[in-house]
Amino acid sequence: MLACGREAFDTEFQVLLDSGSSSAHSMLAFIKRSLAQFNLTNSYSPTWVLNETYMRAIKLMAKGEHIDKPIAWVRATAYNIIREQSRERNRFLQLEESMIEFHVNCSLAVSEEIEEELFQRVNLAFKKLEPEEKEILRLKMIKDLSWKEIKSYLSSKVRKFRMKQHCVNVRKEP
Repeated sequence: MLACGREAFDTEFQVLLDSGSSSAHSMLAFIKRSLAQFNLTNSYSPTWVLNETYMRAIKLMAKGEHIDKPIAWVRATAYNIIREQSRERNRFLQLEESMIEFHVNCSLAVSEEIEEELFQRVNLAFKKLEPEEKEILRLKMIKDLSWKEIKSYLSSKVRKFRMKQHCVNVRKEP
């Protein structure tokens, strides 16, 4: 059908809405396939795409333009609508990703500043400890010993120290 007006377009479009029509079956299959291709099956229905296509046709004809081949025009326009929705969704997802990345980077920067301050505080507190206390912390935190193992280690260290002291005292006695 060449250069049809509104009534002729409506008649052709009505064929697409008839469930027994092979054109309707073919068009719905095409729209479903296209929605799946662009991962939009869960976001848009074939009915929504057809409604949007029809609205665009009405606007186009209201401007005085004619649609030469309505079925072909509907197919091409439906595909373009699906592509537009896909681009819009991707743009939104990229924007959302950028926002999340920005917030994560800000959080990391603040986190690093807080971590640096905490490290300085811990380092200052560590410097104020007695050597014995530093040794206990080193055994617990770095060597990951249990308190029982630390007690055993320190007890053997004290015994060795006492033995050395005893040997030194024995040598000093005339």
